[in-house]
Amino acid sequence: MILPTAEIVCLGNELLIGVTINTNGAFIGEKLTKLGYEVRRTTCIRDNLELASAFLKEVFTRKPDVIIVSGGLGPTYDDIQIEVLGKALEVPLIENEQALNQLEEYYGRWNFKLSKERRKMALFPKGATILNNRVGGAPGCHLRYDEMDIFSVPGVPTEMEDILLNHIIPILGKKVENSLFELKFQILNCSESEIASCINDVKTHFPDLYIKSHPAYKDKMGIVIHLSGYGETAESNIYKAKEELTKLFKIKAPSLIIKDFKD
Repeated sequence: MILPTAEIVCLGNELLIGVTINTNGAFIGEKLTKLGYEVRRTTCIRDNLELASAFLKEVFTRKPDVIIVSGGLGPTYDDIQIEVLGKALEVPLIENEQALNQLEEYYGRWNFKLSKERRKMALFPKGATILNNRVGGAPGCHLRYDEMDIFSVPGVPTEMEDILLNHIIPILGKKVENSLFELKFQILNCSESEIASCINDVKTHFPDLYIKSHPAYKDKMGIVIHLSGYGETAESNIYKAKEELTKLFKIKAPSLIIKDFKD
């Protein structure tokens, strides 16, 4: 099955120097995958206008169906995402009235005036659709360019999640037909190397499924088997694959224990 593709671009020096862990990339990647998109790259890049805009142009040449850019929408000098978008798209930045109204409402709660720095967050590429931020100050935006959907979200995780879940996912959900079906189960009392051949065998019978073993990351016990797929037959094929795996595992390691696994 050919899935629509996506790339995630995360701006911020803090992501590259070890100050901040890039949880945004993981969160966005998970949501896009479950929605039915094939996430092909997640890239972290410095707050450098020339470097970041050149990279974004490179992304455009690959023509993913969706590009989500995170970080750099705030009021400080190094918040340059909108400048990066404007330069890469070669369109002017204009003060957006809807964004300005949101900023006035947000800062008005504390009787703060719109300083030059705060007003900067109302600048967007010409033609952008504003995505309101219900958690913080900086709005996001949506642009269509060369048949690609480009979304701009803040770097603050709670603000990114608000815009992603309340605006972007509903928009993209209308563009895909098959969401992800997945199943996980846990096995104890065996090593990953013992069951590797079993997974390889079953994978040949179900080439369209993702079948992968991972060390357990919740209670740090045993191994988690992760199966997922898309389309009308995904659910039935996943249960068939689980049945085959279970039989082979028990032959390979008779003392192993199989149990349900929840994230």
